Amino acid sequence: MLSLPKSVSRLAAPLAVSVALGLAVAAPAAAQPNSDRLTADEVRRIFIDREWTQGTGFFLFSKDGNFRYFDARTNVSGTYQMADDGTICAVTAGTGVRTCYTFHRDGNGYRYWHDRSGRFWPATPR
Repeated sequence: MLSLPKSVSRLAAPLAVSVALGLAVAAPAAAQPNSDRLTADEVRRIFIDREWTQGTGFFLFSKDGNFRYFDARTNVSGTYQMADDGTICAVTAGTGVRTCYTFHRDGNGYRYWHDRSGRFWPATPR
């Protein structure tokens, strides 16, 4: 994890985690294509109760509504809900940060739209 002076570490920790995850708020979200979007059943089959990676860390959305993200520097968890359209919205424990993920086909693989960063990231099931 990032090393911060004690005087700011308590206030800056949630921001540091977001930056470490590459999830800092960026430009407004661009429109995402719907033609390659996965259905809720596809998201359940491919990404729920199965670890997957965006390239640097690993996600696990469990059937019980809990999630976890971990990499070499970060380990966060919380809860999530899936909408009827397959969008997963997660809330990180301790910070209350809400992030939504919309999954799409990408050639022979997958990618996801990350609403807070306003961009696509690769999504590779393990």
